[in-house]
Amino acid sequence: MDIKLMNITKKFKSVDNIFIKSLDTINLDINYGNYLSFVGPSGSGKSTLLKILTSNMTPNSGDVFWGKYRLSNTSQKEIAYMRRTKFGIIFQDNQFLNELSVEDNILLPLAISSYPVGQKHKYYNTLMESLNITSLKKRHPFELSGGEKKKVSIARSLINSPEILVADEPTANLDEASAREVFNIFSNLNKLGLTIVIATHDERFGKYCKETYYLSEGKIVSFKGNS
Repeated sequence: MDIKLMNITKKFKSVDNIFIKSLDTINLDINYGNYLSFVGPSGSGKSTLLKILTSNMTPNSGDVFWGKYRLSNTSQKEIAYMRRTKFGIIFQDNQFLNELSVEDNILLPLAISSYPVGQKHKYYNTLMESLNITSLKKRHPFELSGGEKKKVSIARSLINSPEILVADEPTANLDEASAREVFNIFSNLNKLGLTIVIATHDERFGKYCKETYYLSEGKIVSFKGNS
């Protein structure tokens, strides 16, 4: 599925009732199979952009297209279904349920979507083995290191076999070795055909991505493509 953003603007009201632009006239095409990153400092609009392209936030103006679907003309029920089935999302703060085991946290999206867990059992085992986290499945999130938590987040985001992986600051607070491991995981997933979209302040992602967009004050100020 391709994603298209047309003239996207997002404003937030400050405590002084002044509207502040978080995104200013963003135009972007994200083609199937791409691997791109939005790079910029805190407050540049990266996270807002991810929320809008996944329809977790509505722009003040402009249009978002998921394939042939113009989201402003699509029902919330249909959007919610497509988000569950087409997207895998890695949140900046992981958003685990600490009372559940690692295994149950990873399988939770299947329960939410009423998908028969048994049909994914083989895929689940392969996923755990490929990320080298099989030994963690009976632990709880609070028992994991930062790098382990991130790999569990990646597994959870992939359990529904999405077309598009969206990650907000996936290497935040990770050491160099753990960050490099995340880079390599994403690169391998992209080689398998997964579309990957990342928001990060970590410019090291640039050499792994096919396209890098640099944001400042809600605008795309420069672009770099890797052949």
